[in-house]
Amino acid sequence: MGTAGGHEIRRGPLATVVLRYTGLGRLAGLLEYFAFALPRTTTTAGVTLLAGLGAVHAYLIADATADPAYLIAYRELIAAGASAAAVLMTLRRPARAGWWLGSAVSAVALAVHLVSRTAGLPRMPQLIGRWDCPLGTVTMGAAALFLALHGSVLAGVNVAFPRRRDWHD
Repeated sequence: MGTAGGHEIRRGPLATVVLRYTGLGRLAGLLEYFAFALPRTTTTAGVTLLAGLGAVHAYLIADATADPAYLIAYRELIAAGASAAAVLMTLRRPARAGWWLGSAVSAVALAVHLVSRTAGLPRMPQLIGRWDCPLGTVTMGAAALFLALHGSVLAGVNVAFPRRRDWHD
């Protein structure tokens, strides 16, 4: 347990186990000195990153003329998953599920993008080595930043909506 702005931060059992057994507990202890108690701001940042991730994939669906069907289906799933996670994050009860869904979507999007640029995808060999695509950079950035933001919430550095304990934005 740590404190943020004089208020106690509660961690879930998964975060406690990860911090204790990975050696990250010491880092988390140092980061508690920099804890931010801005739940609406943190959630808004997460929703914005997911909206960007979903928007890029929705744009790529509309622009896909000769792409394989599996790639279009992947983009549809990422766009739908990012949208669903963003909506869930703003609701009171399923907010935690929204953060986890957003992390899953971001991890998949980041992994697929990295694999497509290094090893390639079936019937898409032209993607290998194409690191100069601006939409790919936006995808990687939004996904990585969302994962980092969710990690900071799990570590107790940030507080996300609806965990309000007399904190004001």
